[in-house]
Parts: sequence; structure tokens; C-alpha cells
Amino acid sequence: MKPKILVSCGKLNFPDDIADMIKPLAEIVYVTGEYSNELKDASGIIAGIEPINQAFLEKAPKLGIVSRHGVGYDSVDFETCTKRGIFVTHTPDVLSDAVADLTWALILGWYRKIPQADKYTREDWGKKQKGFPFGWDMPAKTLGLLGLGRIGAEVVKRGVGFRVKMIYHDVVRRQDFEEKYGITYVSFEELLKTSDIVSIHVPLIPLTQGMIGREQFLKMKKTALIVNTSRGPVINQKELTEALEQKLIAGAALDVYEVEPIPLGEKLLRLDNILVTPHIASATWETRHRMGERCAESVKAYLEGKRPPFVIPEQRNFKL
Repeated sequence: MKPKILVSCGKLNFPDDIADMIKPLAEIVYVTGEYSNELKDASGIIAGIEPINQAFLEKAPKLGIVSRHGVGYDSVDFETCTKRGIFVTHTPDVLSDAVADLTWALILGWYRKIPQADKYTREDWGKKQKGFPFGWDMPAKTLGLLGLGRIGAEVVKRGVGFRVKMIYHDVVRRQDFEEKYGITYVSFEELLKTSDIVSIHVPLIPLTQGMIGREQFLKMKKTALIVNTSRGPVINQKELTEALEQKLIAGAALDVYEVEPIPLGEKLLRLDNILVTPHIASATWETRHRMGERCAESVKAYLEGKRPPFVIPEQRNFKL
């Protein structure tokens, strides 16, 4: 009997042409909703955003690999996986461009009031009764990047073309990048105080959870925009809502939220100084296909008795 590989990220993210890469080695079973009954026979899972925690793992005694369909893996208890001899893989290096593109789309969309302009064009322009409010130019603005990993680096490359001044804060200093792209390393506090735009590009770990809240908003310019395409819980959403209501900062452009999907009754969604998208930073046909291929390559290697190629950094020394 072939090993069973569950796919919970959906057929759109893991279509037949990618599944064919591992079908000779395993049975592919697509699952949705509550699928705990399928876990007892599963050798691997290509996972979406559901929590892969200890309770989950106890129902999957045969599990040998969790292949996360995404670069972030904060939904996976990798320490318990490691103790149980389970590989955890992800999809690095394939979605940085797409996320960086959306980051700039959010910045430009908010600065030039694109959603409001669309509505105005459809409903009011032809009436010739009122004009449309001005937006703002990008050159000479200060873009502050919180995190300069793969995605932050791509945001910087695009920022050169917009002629913004760029500063960054990270636990790792990138002097090579500073010299090549004219970006300046600053303290976290200096980044908050001097940035016109604060763009977040950090992983969700205990150190970063809730690292942006009221205390940080009070340090920012009242004209500042905060942009988040990383993980929702990096920002305290309640305190963000209050900061936007009280005009402590000018606005927010968000692709991620503390709870997803964000509840339709959430107060944040009723504010008029935000631009929101439904966690679509990696949602392009090309990027999602490459992510699926990464997952398939990792699972295929595991089924062949090899070390998967895209094991998370925390398992760099983990072996079969």
C-alpha cells in the first residue's frame, strides 16, 4: 500500500500537474475542514494555515513530514515535530517578489487613494459636482523597513525606483545592502520617529508578537502610514484601531490580521483611513505554482528516503 499524503491547502494551490510529481510514490488525498479522521494513516501533509500542534500530531502517528505551503511556519509546532522525528519544510525564495509587489501596491494605493478613486469614478465623477482629493508624491518620503530579510530586500530594490529615502532596523545588519542600495541602519525607535512609511517584514516569533502597539504609534509621525504584509499579530490590532481613530498616525495598509478571515463586524474595517486586502500577498498564479512545486519536491525527497530540500532553519541539523 502506498503512503498517504494529505493536501489541506486546496487544489488551486496544489493542482494535478504538481500532484503528479509524487503520485507514483504516494496516494494524494485532498482534505478540507475538519479532517482529523484522515490523520491516522497519513505519512505527510501539505499544509495550509491550520495549526499543526501537539493535539494534531497525536492523531497522526505515521506522520513523517509537514510541508507548509508558505514561507512562514508559525502555525507549525516545529519543536514537537522535531521531537517526534517529523520534518518541517516551507517554501522560501519563491514568494518574495509577489509580496514585495503587493507591499508597494498597498503603499501606492493608500498614498494615491486608489480605492476611493475607483468608487468616485464609478459614482460621482460624471456628476461634475465635486472634485477628488489630492494624494501625495513618493520621492523624498522616508520608508522605514522593520526587517530586511528576503522580502524586505525586494521592497528595497523597488524603492530605489521611487526615489524614497530608505532606513531599516533588523537584528542582523546588512552592510552589503547599505552600500549597494543606499539604505541606512537605525535603531527601532529612530525608525518609528523618522519614517513616513513603516513597512513590516518580520517573522511571527515571541519576540515580534505585538511589537507594534500604542507605545510605538505614539512615537510615529502623525502623518505616518503603517504597512503590514508579514503576520497580523505583529501589530496589536485593538491598539492600531484606536490609534487610527485618534489620528495618532495617518493610516494603515494591511494584508494580514490577528484573526483570519478578519470578522466582518471588526471595527477596524469601518475606518476610512485604511486600505485592506485579504492576505493575498503571494496570490499570483506563478508564485502559488512555484510554492506548490517546492512542497512537492520536499515530499518527494522524503518519500525517497532523502533529506527534503526546503527544511526550516530550525531543523538544519535534523536527520532521518
